[in-house]
Amino acid sequence: MPKRGHTSGGEGRRRWSQGGAKRRKNYIDIDFSNFADFAEKLDKLNADLKTVFGDAMEHAAETVQNDVTDAVAAANLPAGGRFSNGETADSIIRDFSVKWSGSVGEVGLGFDKTKPGAGGFLTTGTPFMQPDAALADLFMSKRYARTINEQITEDLQKALDELGR
Repeated sequence: MPKRGHTSGGEGRRRWSQGGAKRRKNYIDIDFSNFADFAEKLDKLNADLKTVFGDAMEHAAETVQNDVTDAVAAANLPAGGRFSNGETADSIIRDFSVKWSGSVGEVGLGFDKTKPGAGGFLTTGTPFMQPDAALADLFMSKRYARTINEQITEDLQKALDELGR
């Protein structure tokens, strides 16, 4: 009987499957609840909130893009680095501009799933391939999300300090 999380595949291939009730997510979970205080303070200083928050979000997106590019380096990927170039490398989001819909800002992080490439599979894995450890750390780690959250907080505090002078 195979171990939990592993099943035998056809033709001698070993399947990798996380299994269980816990589903693997494919996004960075950033908590924006503490940013209301910054918005209130910045608003009292007559700051353009969209510009300040947009700059902080764009800086965070640039950091994530740099980390994803480093993680997708050939030496870090399975299959002899086969996924480090071509369509997968082209699917990394390189546009940091924030798109606003009312008071909600949105910026792309990681891979553009509308383009072909193995980005999504590298972060979550497939039944025959474990997820890439470096990408899994970026997209599934609370520690990395906390780091990005702290970076945004520092950018907002810096803007608040500059406007408060």
